[in-house]
Amino acid sequence: MIERYLYSLTRFYFIICLAAILAGTAWAGGEDDGRRKLTSAKRIVIAESAAWGVITALADGSLGLTYQVATPIEGTNTVHVAMVWVRSTDGGKTWSKPVTVVDRRGPDGKRFIRRNDGGMIVFEQRNQALGQLPSGRIVCAMAELDYYCDKNGKEEKQNFLGSTFQFKQIVYTWSDDMGATWAPARVLDSRPFGGKHTFEPYRGASPHWQIVTLDDGTAMMSLYGSKDPEYKGPVQIPEGTTYMAGVTRSRDNGETWGDVSLIFSKTSGLPYEETALCLLPGDRLLAHMRTQNHDIMQYVSEDKGRTWNGPTRVTEGGQQPGGALRLKSGRLLATWGNRRPPYFGVGAMLSSDNGKSWDYDRRVALAWDHKNANCGYANAAQAGDGSIVVTYYSMDPNANDHVGRWSGSKVYAIRFSEEEFIGATGE
Repeated sequence: MIERYLYSLTRFYFIICLAAILAGTAWAGGEDDGRRKLTSAKRIVIAESAAWGVITALADGSLGLTYQVATPIEGTNTVHVAMVWVRSTDGGKTWSKPVTVVDRRGPDGKRFIRRNDGGMIVFEQRNQALGQLPSGRIVCAMAELDYYCDKNGKEEKQNFLGSTFQFKQIVYTWSDDMGATWAPARVLDSRPFGGKHTFEPYRGASPHWQIVTLDDGTAMMSLYGSKDPEYKGPVQIPEGTTYMAGVTRSRDNGETWGDVSLIFSKTSGLPYEETALCLLPGDRLLAHMRTQNHDIMQYVSEDKGRTWNGPTRVTEGGQQPGGALRLKSGRLLATWGNRRPPYFGVGAMLSSDNGKSWDYDRRVALAWDHKNANCGYANAAQAGDGSIVVTYYSMDPNANDHVGRWSGSKVYAIRFSEEEFIGATGE
């Protein structure tokens, strides 16, 4: 499915990255990415054998973070992936011990099930969205993937593109005690996204990034992926649509989700459109969307997400995925994974007019010392003390299988003030 399913790190992803880098066209211009570096920022490793965190600010001024953590499956070259939660009460300086959010198991309690032919299906929780609702409830949604191994424990291709997994469903859960415990996961009705459990390449759907809440209490979460070919409901979808991105809503404290509005649709290509929501004053919404050109496009809604205007390009090729955060000052901070050489890591920039324009020419590198493009998914939150914390991941550039990639993977947090960032821009 998707490159972040796509980031299940199939061979297909590496071919795309390598082709873009060798071509030297779409991803050109990386030399300027390190011109301004935030050298005063404090960086720590939050977790190892882990990747893809999503961070959110909580009502009490603390920070919450979910990330994916891997456990190798003995006798195979793949891993089981669970979703965990940690919390910081000191502005991102230190973090609690991880609490399990979802750790999918088979009927026998194992992290896989054995097929009749001797092969295995290994469980992974991926691609999460996270946010706190006005009631204090913290909601986390995620995609469930099934990874296939043959009877010898080797990853088993499921289609002509070489994918070794298939999408199963989206599930969601919540915590009413600041992440100490989590409710049993429920299946999210993702229609018109997704479709039947299938081996068809890139069939499925995923949530993404941070959940936002409108003034009237409506929670909104982005979804992206394939169109359900059997969908017959009320959402108006252009004829011929194969992949799309949109928002789903909850008006009952995260208990149920639906009432989908589309942001984007297309009739060809692959589903890259991971979409990050940012809430602006007056219930206006901004969405930063990854594209197949490996950049970020911006869409804006003036009517609470019903209709969207765009796109406007906000980054160049190799600078993705990303999203925006509204700071206490009123400025917007956009962050992204910098996936073009030579400064692999994290980039960021500011907007002083709610995203109408971005100070791209004075973008700042927050991390610039990683070894390859398998890094990023940088997203930010601002703690009660004003500290800005950006989380991202980086995987082992030398590994050639699932176990190796995850064993060398880390989740980082970068901590800085808005004043430090502004100083780094040269403003």
